[in-house]
Amino acid sequence: MYHYKEHELQEWAERIQALASQSEEVCVIFNNNSGGHAAGNAKQLTQMLGLSYEGLAPRQLDLFDGL
Repeated sequence: MYHYKEHELQEWAERIQALASQSEEVCVIFNNNSGGHAAGNAKQLTQMLGLSYEGLAPRQLDLFDGL
C-alpha cells in the first residue's frame, strides 16, 4: 500500500510537464497496490496539472468521490 504525498506528486507533475513539452502524448499509470490509493492520487495529480476532461461517464467518476 502506498499513498503518494503532495510533494512527491508535485515532483512527478514537473517531470510530466517537461515530457509534455517534448511529446505529443504522455500517459501516466498509477499502481499503488491493494491500498486503494491509485484513484485518489491520480485525481490529485490531474488537478495539479490543471487537466480536466469532458465526456467521461459521470457514474464512473462518482466511484472516486471522497478519495
